[in-house]
Amino acid sequence: MTKNPLKVGFILFAITMLTFFIVYYFFANANYWNTTMQVNAFGMTFLYVAAGFISTYWLRQGTRITYPQAFKQTFVTLFTGGILSMLSIFLFLNYVDTDARDMLNHQYIQTELKNLDEAYAQKKVEVANHIDRNKITELETDYKNAKIGREAALKENRNYFSFKFMSAIFGGFLLFYLMLSIIIAGFMKNKKRYEE
Repeated sequence: MTKNPLKVGFILFAITMLTFFIVYYFFANANYWNTTMQVNAFGMTFLYVAAGFISTYWLRQGTRITYPQAFKQTFVTLFTGGILSMLSIFLFLNYVDTDARDMLNHQYIQTELKNLDEAYAQKKVEVANHIDRNKITELETDYKNAKIGREAALKENRNYFSFKFMSAIFGGFLLFYLMLSIIIAGFMKNKKRYEE
């Protein structure tokens, strides 16, 4: 198997895009947003952990590697797969199938509104017998403001897949890649820096 992290990153990118298109073709329905989030939370997390581990394991085969070598191998693999995937998904949703983007945006805001209503109902029960009436007023005000904000986003057709939003999301992914690289490198190194 290849020890080049860029090649492993390209393989990771190909698997990520295959998964994206499977979800796109078979699950673009009323639950498209929820299905996408579940695949990202569980499937993609497992895939990227496995890819980072396997890439570093292949590098280690037949040789001894230091922590910096293991870290670089893992991070370059994850970064390559991640940046190519994010760019491809951005381009696809913004220039190829804007209807899918609009559906995801709409379902995201609907999910936010549903979660807001559920949280409000639960907190309303909690503060119903509260002595401090300001708590109830504060809850009502916060709920109304949050609802107005989400309804405004729905009316505006706000694009949560714009370059600005996707860049912010990728910033979060970079932190994930960094932490994962630190952990995997710690487990996979089998040589100290000063060893010959």
